[in-house]
Amino acid sequence: MTVGYDDVRKWDAAALDKSADGLRGRRDKLVGLQDELDDARRLPDWKGVAGEGARNSLGVTRNNAEVLVAELSAVEKALRTASDDVTPLKSRVANNDSLAATYQFSIAADGSIVDIKPPDPPPRSRFEAEERLEAQRYRQGIARQLQQETKAILTAATNIDDALAQVMRLAQDRKISDHDATTLAGARKGGELDAGVSEMEEALRDAGLLTGPAASGHYRQWLENAVLRGVPVETIVKMAADHHIKPEDFAILDRLEEIREDEDHNGIYKSYFLMPTDISGDDAAKAVRMTYILNAGTDYGTEGEATDFAPTPYGSDELRRITERQQANDWSYDDDVGFVHDNGGRLVTTPNGMMMGLGGNLIQDQFSQRGGTTWGDTFMLNIDDTKDPAQQLRDVASSGTSWYEEDGQTKQGTLDMDRLLHHEERHSQQWAQEGYTGFLASYVWESVTGGNETEEDAGLSDGGYR
Repeated sequence: MTVGYDDVRKWDAAALDKSADGLRGRRDKLVGLQDELDDARRLPDWKGVAGEGARNSLGVTRNNAEVLVAELSAVEKALRTASDDVTPLKSRVANNDSLAATYQFSIAADGSIVDIKPPDPPPRSRFEAEERLEAQRYRQGIARQLQQETKAILTAATNIDDALAQVMRLAQDRKISDHDATTLAGARKGGELDAGVSEMEEALRDAGLLTGPAASGHYRQWLENAVLRGVPVETIVKMAADHHIKPEDFAILDRLEEIREDEDHNGIYKSYFLMPTDISGDDAAKAVRMTYILNAGTDYGTEGEATDFAPTPYGSDELRRITERQQANDWSYDDDVGFVHDNGGRLVTTPNGMMMGLGGNLIQDQFSQRGGTTWGDTFMLNIDDTKDPAQQLRDVASSGTSWYEEDGQTKQGTLDMDRLLHHEERHSQQWAQEGYTGFLASYVWESVTGGNETEEDAGLSDGGYR
């Protein structure tokens, strides 16, 4: 169904909010039944086959309730979003109609501009004729302005309508997921997540940046992460437009083993990817970029802890900076990825857009000192004696904290991994800015003179130096 200009005139943000309030009330009543459903399912005094059947039936009832809560939450969120978008759109309609009336135009139900100015009587002088001609040209300009704004209003209205309709269809077709929630409150969050993803997906389609079937796989995971981390829809659309991000770009991650970290146990995890030992330098570089994109941010500086730097916003500009840094440090991918793997080490991609590795033979050991050493785009932890470097990397990445080697044993530290990786990525920037020879020369000079500018620039607290 095509949205007409007259339809938009009749839209009512308050009515959308009222509908959302009604759905929320019904949802909250269901959520409030959590204890009753759990208690009823226990049936401690009912033994035997019939009792077990009753418990199973109540379990199915609770699962159905979780899905219903998710659906109600998704539709409620979609209605709230539509209401928020309708309010400024109605102001634009009012201003557009006012401008039209001022210059004796009307805007028809289909959005066409109608000239309702009565015909002028014949001019009484040449001067009056010229004045009328000038006024006519001015009104023609107003008509063009009205046409442009009306078209923009109808485009925005169609986008709002499509986004809401998409969530409605998903709910009607029972395609809203509770995301394996174990409580009704958890199912509510699952529904809100699906609604947020649907909004992002619709915005990408409206911008011509996504076609074909519904988002799935790592592309959908990207959108989910963005919703969970509160990344604005506009940021995702701009990233996709500026960097030509398509679903097939995430296929590089399908070859890699995902390692998840949720140190805060809040259901918002970060993903690292263990690279196979036969990966090429170009594929490693792409996997690093796609890992940054997929995570939609890190937890650096977002949890109230003191950090050496303010967090850098996730988005197109930061992705461009990472890409340019990769190009400057291309030897990290062309040479060092193979070098690490050939000498028994292993590498993972990280959420902040670089590589992290450990392990290897005696040759590889020389390239990681103290807590670890960054070479170009690769941070090598100083953990050399592990028998299974891949498993050790899994342990490190999933822990959310630093690790170190002491007295021949590998131990978990307390420094937040987001802070440590931020520190090491600053070193990667230094390599890119100074070049291979320049960075080594400045580092040696600091060692000779007792300076510490390189570490200070990367953040002493973030690096665990104080």
